[in-house]
Amino acid sequence: MKNTQADFEYSGDYYEAIGDFMREQYLKYGFAQGTLQEADFLMELMNLRQGTRILDIGCGPGRHGLELARHGIRTVGVDISAEFIRHANREAAKDKLPATFLVADARELTFEQEFDGAICLCEGAFGLAGSEENHRKVLRGVHRALKPGSLCVLTVINALNLARRIQDESLFDPYSCTVIDKEEIHSPEGESKEVLIYTTAFTFRELQMLLESEGFAVEAAYGCNPGQFGNHPLQLESMEIMMVARCN
Repeated sequence: MKNTQADFEYSGDYYEAIGDFMREQYLKYGFAQGTLQEADFLMELMNLRQGTRILDIGCGPGRHGLELARHGIRTVGVDISAEFIRHANREAAKDKLPATFLVADARELTFEQEFDGAICLCEGAFGLAGSEENHRKVLRGVHRALKPGSLCVLTVINALNLARRIQDESLFDPYSCTVIDKEEIHSPEGESKEVLIYTTAFTFRELQMLLESEGFAVEAAYGCNPGQFGNHPLQLESMEIMMVARCN
């Protein structure tokens, strides 16, 4: 079925230019302040131990990957923004962490059964990938990258919560559950510009069907908010849905 509103058809690489402009300024957003709590929960949830190898998809400037690496977890992060990756590698080198960050499109991952687990958090790639097929490409690449039996933890915007908060329906597409936010972003040098940020939201059932059709078995789903990761039941007011899925 064709989306009747072409304005909501967006390129899955649009965030590259945004990340390159913001660079480390991204880390000043409120949603990026809960990294320590989020990493602690992920280590417990995924049973991560020193030496475990983790793939961080859509890693941004590396906040989760760097924190996991501080606990001895070997991390490979990928992001479409070269400036995000440059920052992350600089931080990893400065602290001599077991973390490597690569410029890569999450829709075109080439890893083959290399990782003990994967994370894709805070709309890192998934939720920003454009069409349904592009989102499926992300999942396929993650599935190929994981060793059989490994866990993937994915967080996305909760469509039910998002729909309740829409004030301008001209900026929301109910066909794809995509919202357009007009936002002023800033560079570390203090420059600013207005950009359009496209985010696609999902329901639990939709995520379950997508994951299962791409070779994952869904083991749990939680409601979560930035800096408040936990095994909380999914509710209407949950900002995000956390999916815990095992690679078959």
